[in-house]
Amino acid sequence: MRPILNIINAMIKECLHNKVFFGIVSFIILLFIFSSYISFLSLDTPARFIINAGMAGISIVSLLIIILFGLYSIYEEKNRNELHVILNRVPRSSYLLGKFIGISIVQSIFGLIVSTGIFILAWYFGKAIRFEIFFALGFSILEFSLLIGVGILFYSLNLTYTLNSLLLIAIYIAGHSTKEAIISFVGLGRYGSNIHLYIVKAISIILPDFDFFNFKLELLHHQYIPPAKIIISMVYWLFYLIALLIISTAIIKHKDI
Repeated sequence: MRPILNIINAMIKECLHNKVFFGIVSFIILLFIFSSYISFLSLDTPARFIINAGMAGISIVSLLIIILFGLYSIYEEKNRNELHVILNRVPRSSYLLGKFIGISIVQSIFGLIVSTGIFILAWYFGKAIRFEIFFALGFSILEFSLLIGVGILFYSLNLTYTLNSLLLIAIYIAGHSTKEAIISFVGLGRYGSNIHLYIVKAISIILPDFDFFNFKLELLHHQYIPPAKIIISMVYWLFYLIALLIISTAIIKHKDI
């Protein structure tokens, strides 16, 4: 347990001293300014405009944290030949788990900062108190924790940093598009290709389905979310994440570092 905590602590300290930290903080400030500006362009729904911009901002900030800080710091340890020294002192499973938790905590902190800012702006400019923003943040954290797990899996497979980053972006986009693709092929009926439909269905099973965590429409329109839907989303997240970490650990244990 102590090795994992040490790695988590090191990740958080590294974030505070990383140049990416200041770049992302600057982006968040610009996001707040932009959200405030577009609130004046709306006629009677400034809170909705602010929340829309804020939800998009959380996704962008999370992707930046995962790619420019999380993955980059892991690959830099390898490039500086520090990884061999670390793995001589720490079990490989503890190393991966510590990195995963560390990146997840940093991403969650920045997500909370953005959500709090958007909550305040929606209250100040839109005269709306929307605690649902933090509900959406919770599922956004689950969503991006899966993406972190995928990134760690690719790292254990010895993919390069650039390829890993590009694949993560592609998987994030695909994870929000597979259901629409399946519906489109089903809607084509006999005019569509069954082969393409089966390929898309197979991809939707293998890749993480991020639509399980997308409650933005319900948030904006005050729609009721069935508890069963929330439970299914959390169970899906738990089993998929455990599978990712187990596979990553099994692979890296048999790798020569």
